[in-house]
Amino acid sequence: MKERLSLGAKLGYGIGDYSFNLAYQTAALFFLFYLTDAYGIGAGIAGTVIMVSKVWDAVSDPMMGYITDHTKTRWGSKRPYLLLGAAPLGVMFFLIFYSPDFAGLLGIDDPAKVANYKVIYITAAFILFCTAVTIVNVPNGALTADLTQDSHERSVLTGYRMVFGIIGALFAAAATKILVDIFGATGIVQDGKEVVDSIFGFRMMGLVYAALIVFVVLVTFFSVRERGEAAKKGEAEKESILDNLKVIFTNNPFLILISGTILNLIAVLIMAAVVNYFFKYNLGREDMIPYAFLCLFVTAIIFMPFFVWLSKKTSKKFAYNVGMGSLAGVLVLIFFFGDKNIVLTIVFFIMAGVGMATNWLSGWSMVPDTIEYSEWKTGIRR
Repeated sequence: MKERLSLGAKLGYGIGDYSFNLAYQTAALFFLFYLTDAYGIGAGIAGTVIMVSKVWDAVSDPMMGYITDHTKTRWGSKRPYLLLGAAPLGVMFFLIFYSPDFAGLLGIDDPAKVANYKVIYITAAFILFCTAVTIVNVPNGALTADLTQDSHERSVLTGYRMVFGIIGALFAAAATKILVDIFGATGIVQDGKEVVDSIFGFRMMGLVYAALIVFVVLVTFFSVRERGEAAKKGEAEKESILDNLKVIFTNNPFLILISGTILNLIAVLIMAAVVNYFFKYNLGREDMIPYAFLCLFVTAIIFMPFFVWLSKKTSKKFAYNVGMGSLAGVLVLIFFFGDKNIVLTIVFFIMAGVGMATNWLSGWSMVPDTIEYSEWKTGIRR
């Protein structure tokens, strides 16, 4: 079905992923490092905080999908959540990096009590942040299927979306450490280096990013329009959330896609979480962290059009497997040789960027196709 979208709609929809990736990738790349090396809680507790939030995501994400499928407004079923969720997302992003001074605020001298308050605060703040991401990002991701029914046009649309997503990830990866150092600079020099107040630096970085996130989400809201006839609400509204969950297990293409995506994301997110520690403690070159991320994400942006072309010439599945297969090969090289030489390490990051392009592009461009498969099988579009 040939159905072209305007350049403005593609850009407006695509730029939304800049904000989501700015929020998500900053958390993925720096939050664990922030908790252990700035906020001052143990690695085990920090990992538990993140784990608890992900368990909640496993509950809240399907709930949000069900809610959007049963929403009817003059703006559509998904766009309203971009409007309603923009400000909460920005506020919660700021608060996860705020770091309240509980000792001063509550007059507590006991370090153990202060530590308990810090853990309670950051757990609650991060769960609310993840909830805010869900409220905005789940409807936005589902919008692809409601903007056009042209399968190739969806690949192009997803390409725009993921290019902006990688730009957001690139900004998060390259600018976060620099902004923290700039905002946190104290002017005091020790051992030939300027002392950085990382707590204040992260706090101000959070404020700047929060403002950007809110603005960009609102740009997407005002730039796109849902296809009213695509939703087919009548029959879907008769189904319970349990009925909708059952349908997932009749959608074999979706099950195959999500299984592969889970395995790929385990590898990618573990790598993302340890990069800061690897450069700081294994290589002794913390100053190279922004450059490593820059090489990774710029390469991914450059190769994004190639994988869009490859998916059109062959298939989305083939392009996904080629990209993830090449990334897997590079990770093996990093395992054996990544800490031998800083120049070689940077070369490996450039090579990894080639496959990383499909991490954003191919999987997400196939999700709308699995939605249409389910509609073909059941007659209801979810």
